[in-house]
Amino acid sequence: MIVKKAGKETIKYINKQNILNTFWNRDEVARTEVMARTNLSAATVSSLIQELVEEGFLQECRIGESGGGRRPVMYALNRTLTYVLTMQITTKGVITGVVDLAGQVIDRQLVPGVLHGNAITEEAVHQAIRSFINNNPALNKKIAAVTFSIPGIVDYEHSTLSYSAALFVEDLDLEKIVQEEFREFDRIPAVYLFRDTDALVLGEIAGKESERLNITYLLCENGVGMSVVHNGHLLLGDGCGMELGHTSVNLNGDPCKCGANGCVGTLIGEQPAVKRYIELSEQANKEWTSDPMFLNYDDIVDLFLEKDPVAVQVLHEQLEVLSVVLVNVVNLFNPTWLVVGGPLSRLPEIEAEIAQTVKRKVLKPFARNLNIISSQIGPQAALMGMANYVLHKEIFKSVRF
Repeated sequence: MIVKKAGKETIKYINKQNILNTFWNRDEVARTEVMARTNLSAATVSSLIQELVEEGFLQECRIGESGGGRRPVMYALNRTLTYVLTMQITTKGVITGVVDLAGQVIDRQLVPGVLHGNAITEEAVHQAIRSFINNNPALNKKIAAVTFSIPGIVDYEHSTLSYSAALFVEDLDLEKIVQEEFREFDRIPAVYLFRDTDALVLGEIAGKESERLNITYLLCENGVGMSVVHNGHLLLGDGCGMELGHTSVNLNGDPCKCGANGCVGTLIGEQPAVKRYIELSEQANKEWTSDPMFLNYDDIVDLFLEKDPVAVQVLHEQLEVLSVVLVNVVNLFNPTWLVVGGPLSRLPEIEAEIAQTVKRKVLKPFARNLNIISSQIGPQAALMGMANYVLHKEIFKSVRF
């Protein structure tokens, strides 16, 4: 095998990229620190930092404190150079966020609405993008990419939502919507699609050294979803839905939105929890202090934490099913970290009884390094997770000789 030496331009590109990467997740950096992190000479670092300043990626921010010699010039990312428009599509509306070059959410808003069917969902996305464009005229031309988090099966190649049982949507072309809304501008942003749990697990690993992370994330909310990070990489694949919520566990169970009976999502999640709570309350002749039709999953978790007996029974039933599901997930994927998100993550039982039960029942080799935790990320994590993924793919690229 003949090994060719890298040319001067290739070497320069790699060095420049590695210098830029040292600024990720850091407020400011001096040239000496860049030299230490990249093992490049002072002359090379000075020259390439100057080029990055001229191209707009970096900016001088201040003169640092002296350590005995000349006071260093401190550099930082030019956060306003470019932005990512992130969008979470849910059954209750569309959440938009603007993320800067440093991966920080600088604006977030909700366009509320009950999304059901192609026409309503498509119009809600159009409306959310138009709202952003109208409210942020200075940023419109700086949007490098638009990302979507959406429940369902995703066609990554064509930026299309193939199917969503939660939204009752089929073949929704999100790239086409972006092209229509940004057609008046010089640059049409790239489009990235993520399943809702993809965005959340990316939020879990944002800011972490993720090269060897093995995480399986379960979202228990309006159904049950799952995503996997293996050796730091999000598992993506067209036609590979990992639709855990539509795994049938009881052939004689309640019908699911997907057409099957007894799916996991008919036993765990908001709708089965509310349905069961109302059913048990009526059996116990419980007096209602508010309209039961407005109950949601968080309300039942609140009642559980207040030791409401009906809520305790409802969620203990759900946790029993959840423990069985988690055992199966561990035996399939052997994660180091198993993270439970959604309203159930507020229950102390997840990291106590459920974790112990699952570790006791999984295959012994898989239990040794297994950690089961509740998600601690905030409401902006999915927006940051998607944007960080795109920024690392497009700007902060990992390159080596």
